[in-house]
Amino acid sequence: MKFNSIQALRAIAANLVLLAHLSVIETKYGHGVAVLPDWIGFGGAAGVNLFFVISGFVMALVSRGARAHDFLGARVIRIYPIYWFYTSLVLVVFLLRPEMVNQSFAHPPSVWKSYLLWPEDVLPLLAVGWTLIHEMYFYLVLALLIALAVPLRAALPAWALVVLAVPLLADVTSPLAAIVFHPMTLEFIAGAAVGLAVLNGATWGGRLSVLAGLVLLALGYFFYGRGPAIADDSWARVIYLGLPFIPIVYGVAAMERQGRWPQLRGLAKLGDASYSTYLSHVLVVSLLGRLFIALPLHTIASEIAFLAVCVFAANGVGVLSFTWLEAPTLRFLRSRWMRRPA
Repeated sequence: MKFNSIQALRAIAANLVLLAHLSVIETKYGHGVAVLPDWIGFGGAAGVNLFFVISGFVMALVSRGARAHDFLGARVIRIYPIYWFYTSLVLVVFLLRPEMVNQSFAHPPSVWKSYLLWPEDVLPLLAVGWTLIHEMYFYLVLALLIALAVPLRAALPAWALVVLAVPLLADVTSPLAAIVFHPMTLEFIAGAAVGLAVLNGATWGGRLSVLAGLVLLALGYFFYGRGPAIADDSWARVIYLGLPFIPIVYGVAAMERQGRWPQLRGLAKLGDASYSTYLSHVLVVSLLGRLFIALPLHTIASEIAFLAVCVFAANGVGVLSFTWLEAPTLRFLRSRWMRRPA
């Protein structure tokens, strides 16, 4: 079951993250003329929170009735090949010009951990891969639940309780524990709960739910960093910028089930390519930034044009990557997986 509304949200999430990284690119490669507002950094980063809620929603759908090895195999095929392609591009740059890759790291990341998406104390070679480390953890937990025949509706509350309680009782500072008990896991759990609700026929109040989520998101953007002090920024992001996406995801899915969601085919197509866009956009805008800084342009107009080109190019490369690389690879690997001996 595919929801065009969810694909549209994927496109929005990818472009929110793109804007967050563009705020860094603008500072690094611009000519001292700032266009993007200060809040776009954390505001755009909330696209990751949206991705996690969407991921939980989708996994509730695709795991229904699946066998554990089929589910996990499908997830590996979906995540790793295209990720390995872009990680390999970064690795080549890292080997030739190490100063150009992740200069702020305390030490270089492990190559094998980067490729396997294994947690460590620095970001992987392809920095955006940190979110995929969380994703693979989510998938492993779901595969285990499927293998043990534990109903998802019963497992989700218990999982949430573990994420909430264990950090209060034990040290969770190791790289692996930090993933397992990360607050953003609750966004995935909430998204899965929303997916179960929609699968079970919940379609009431879709528009109101979207409106409520947008109001909460606007308030979250306003109060993030200004509201009640929250020592752990991960929790602040979940509370201020993550929770509002739960009613938004539910609302758009409910509207679509009721036939009230507008087509928005272009946005849905960008959503189809959102994984490729997410993986490739930092490489694209970094290259454009290096070209832009060499130009003798120092105006608001040139800065706006540069940002527009970056957005267009990042989405364009994402669509091309999806069309010519990601989708054919998925079709090939899925066909091989389907033909394997039982």
